[in-house]
Amino acid sequence: MLHKLSTLQDVQGLYDWFEVMRNSQPVWLDESSGCWHVFRYEEVNNVITDHNLFSSERRQRAFPRSRNTTMAATSAQNGRKRQVGRSLLVMDPPQHRQYRNLVTPSFSPRALSRLSERIATITQELLDQVRSIGHMDVVTDIAYPLPTIVIAEMLGVPTSDRPLFKQWADGLLSRQLSDAEFFKPEEEQRDNPEMQHLTRIFEEMSDYFEAMLEDRRRQPRDDMMSELLAAEVDGERLSMDDTISFCILLLLAGHVTTTNLLGQAIRCFDEHSDALEQVRKQPELMPGAIEEVLRYASPVWRIIRTTTAEVTIEGVTIPADSVVFGWLASANRDERQFPEPERFDITRHTHRHIAFGHGIHFCIGAPLSRLETSIALPMMVKQLPGLHVVHDQPLELFEGRVLFGFKHLPITFAALEPAI
Repeated sequence: MLHKLSTLQDVQGLYDWFEVMRNSQPVWLDESSGCWHVFRYEEVNNVITDHNLFSSERRQRAFPRSRNTTMAATSAQNGRKRQVGRSLLVMDPPQHRQYRNLVTPSFSPRALSRLSERIATITQELLDQVRSIGHMDVVTDIAYPLPTIVIAEMLGVPTSDRPLFKQWADGLLSRQLSDAEFFKPEEEQRDNPEMQHLTRIFEEMSDYFEAMLEDRRRQPRDDMMSELLAAEVDGERLSMDDTISFCILLLLAGHVTTTNLLGQAIRCFDEHSDALEQVRKQPELMPGAIEEVLRYASPVWRIIRTTTAEVTIEGVTIPADSVVFGWLASANRDERQFPEPERFDITRHTHRHIAFGHGIHFCIGAPLSRLETSIALPMMVKQLPGLHVVHDQPLELFEGRVLFGFKHLPITFAALEPAI
């Protein structure tokens, strides 16, 4: 199995490995880590959808440090002992539904429709800063700041803190622990520099949001942080730790997907200039093009679950309480589901891709990411003529096995005067 993902050549090697595994070992045990891996579309879709057999909550058993080491810290705000807040990512029904319903209204079509004008305004402001220059870094100049400003305004945190948010996100996404290292017992993790670094990042984020939330307790505002503080589950308010966990998840999930999606879209258009010309001549093809980017260059590599009982997949028996990875990126390249999956085709019917997951854990921020991309990408294509990715040096990727995204994506284009 490939452990390093630093360049697009590494990524192609991973896709090649996916194809081999789909055809020879669709269910595979990595003996170095004890984790199971599933590669075909149908089986991956089942793993991420069947919460009775494949639990999100039980996966915490595989992370004993997440309950103890990682967040057993003292709050910098008031000296209280901080506990690990519950997260939507590691919940099963019925608790998952109760907690997800707290934020679902903020991501409904009606709520998001009110953001369209703001998203367009932010995008234009960002484009105006680079249009006359003729070159930019897609990630740092548009793909990162746009969704970060949007989710920061929704949460109620200062958009001026964007450099801090990027520092945290980059620190989390750049970790390159192998599965064997990551799933070592807690006592073996305490002196691991990588895990200590992750712990520090989460402590910094927790301290930051606790200060913000304490301010909202004193003076509530019209933002999601204030709404979470007022929210109740079974007649009880959320604990401070649960609320902090919610805020961290919303901040990260609210921007990294769009950042990676916009970057991958520009990369795909650069590699397939015919597709770029198609959307320029036929803007109505853009929604389908975005969905094809999601399938072809899925922003999330894989999703983790834990078996609740012994289960047999493709004739292979997986014991209860086993960690199972469903590879979304492999499923979206499965030739059994998508004819000629290696071909980038913006006219393809890709409505069955699972780039955002499926079932109860379908990415809650998917509608926001689609909206931001559907507004920003056409504006970029229209206002950046002659767009090309700069290939003077290999494009640098985040090296982890969670998200597929660029650290930087330099491009050139014909310089134009800012829009008036």
